[in-house]
This record gives sequence, C-alpha cells and structure tokens, in this order.
Amino acid sequence: MVSGTQGDVGRIGSERSNAYSSASIAARQRRRKMSRTLKGWAFLLPTFVFIGAFAYWPAVRALEGAFTSWDGVSAPTWVGLGNFRQLWHDTVFLGSFVHLLWWSIIGIPVGMGASFLVALLIYRLGSHRAQYWFRLAFALTLCLPGIVGILTWSNFYEIDGLINTILNGIGLHSLATAWLSNPKTALGALIFMGFPWVQAFAMLVFYAGLQQIPRDILDAAAVDGIGSLRRVWHIELPLIKGQLKVILVLSIIGITQNLLPPLLLTQGGPGNATWTPVLYMYEQAFQYDTIGYALAIAFVLFVVSLVLAILTMRFLRTDAEKRRRVA
Repeated sequence: MVSGTQGDVGRIGSERSNAYSSASIAARQRRRKMSRTLKGWAFLLPTFVFIGAFAYWPAVRALEGAFTSWDGVSAPTWVGLGNFRQLWHDTVFLGSFVHLLWWSIIGIPVGMGASFLVALLIYRLGSHRAQYWFRLAFALTLCLPGIVGILTWSNFYEIDGLINTILNGIGLHSLATAWLSNPKTALGALIFMGFPWVQAFAMLVFYAGLQQIPRDILDAAAVDGIGSLRRVWHIELPLIKGQLKVILVLSIIGITQNLLPPLLLTQGGPGNATWTPVLYMYEQAFQYDTIGYALAIAFVLFVVSLVLAILTMRFLRTDAEKRRRVA
C-alpha cells in the first residue's frame, strides 16, 4: 500500500515537472518570438519615420493647401471649397480630363497588350539562353532616361521627320502632316508615341508570372489538344491575373501622372488640344503661381487614381483571393 502511494506521488511529481518544463519551453518560445517581433519593428521604424516625414506629411499639407489661396510666398488665405468650385467651371481642366480619359482607354490596353505579347513570345522560346538575352535587351531600356525617347519621337513627328518620310515614300502624301502642331493629330501622336509600346517593367512582370504557371497544367492542356490561342485565353491569362492587376493599377497611376510628353512636346497645345490634368496643375503652380489651385487639382487627381485603383483591386481578383474571401 505504501509502495503504491509512493508510486502515485512520484508520478504526480513527474507530471508536474513535465508540465513545468513545457510551460518553461513555451514561455521561452514566446520571449524569442516577441524578441524577433521587436527587432523587426525596430528595423522598420526608420522606414516608417522617413515615409511619414517625406510622403504622408507633405500629402496632408498639400490637402490643407487645396482649400487655400496661396502663391507660394505670402501667407495662404483660407477659401474653403472655392478652388474646387472654380475647377468645376474651368473648361480647360474639364477638357484635360477628357484627354486623360482617351489616353487611358487607348494607352493602357495598348501598352499592357504589347508588353504581354512580348513576354509571351519570349516565354515560348525553346532556348533558355535566347530567353535570357531577350529579357536582357528589354531590361536595358530601363536604364535609358525617359526624356531620350520623348525627344527622339519629337524628331520623328517633325515635318521632315521619319514618319512623314515613310508616308511620302509609299505614296501617302496626303497623310503627311505636322503631327504635333495639328490639333486633330496632336493628342493621338502623344498617345501612340513609343512604338512598339512595350513597357520593359510590365513585360518582365508578365514573364515572371508566366514562369510560375505549373508545368503539369500546360502539359495537360497540350495532351487535351488545346490550341495556342485557347491556352492563352483560358490558362495563361487567368493564372497571371495577379500580375495583370498590379500592372493595371500602376498604369492607371502612371497615366494620371504622365507629365513629360505633353510638357516637352506640346505644352498643352495647339490650342487646348493636349492639356492633361497633371500638366494643367504644373502650369498653374509654376507659371501662374496659383499654388492653392494646383493643389486642388492634385487632390482631385489623387481621388480619381485612388478610386480607380480600389475598383481594380475589387473587381479583378485572383482565384486565391476569392477563396480567402469566401473562407
């Protein structure tokens, strides 16, 4: 009897010891996890500080300035919604949004389509070495300043430039024109500038997405006799929807901020044919010193870009995102 009691006591003591050891191990693991978390936040803190100081704080001040009349030198005067009411009746500003709409409707699909097509062609090459050199060739264009391409196309659009030379050479003399000086062609010339419209960054993103497609899916499609076009439409495009969404959002933001082509080539002309909101904002700020009015334009652009980005993220969901949402 005494032996049984001693055994029970020993077993209880062993269980308590094991429980204490397990609790001690769990406590040490929690401390390590907390230590790693604190170290991570410590490394991130300088980033948050700089982002807050140089990105978010200026944005907040700009929003405040949108409700003032300010020339950039004297003290700002509070005007409330006055700048936004003026924008609503500003025909140049409203017309610039029409130009931006056309630029988006044409420019975004053309740029994304050309970039995806080139990514697909490189991906379909049989030689990995050939894929590497083509990727490198397009990636090198990222090192070129954008202004170089803009000024090159400025020469192409001259009366005696490359485009008119080709048209005259093939007998289409009636189509030759001063592309950037003609109100009927100036906006289109800016939109279609950059042939073949391949954006190196977008192309590399699409190529990376294509590489992530499991090989067994493509092999199964080949066994089922799916043709090239059906493979693109039903397999490859759906499986890179995440990359498409990223590039679409970046394209929307990029077009709303596209300042250099109209600034360097047309300055909004001829007449008001090529005004864009960001160019109009620039002119108001640095030519007419109406900083408050320019900040109101910037705020409207921010809201438009934000709404379009949210709609894109909302309606262009990947299958994984849809599953997480249902779960």
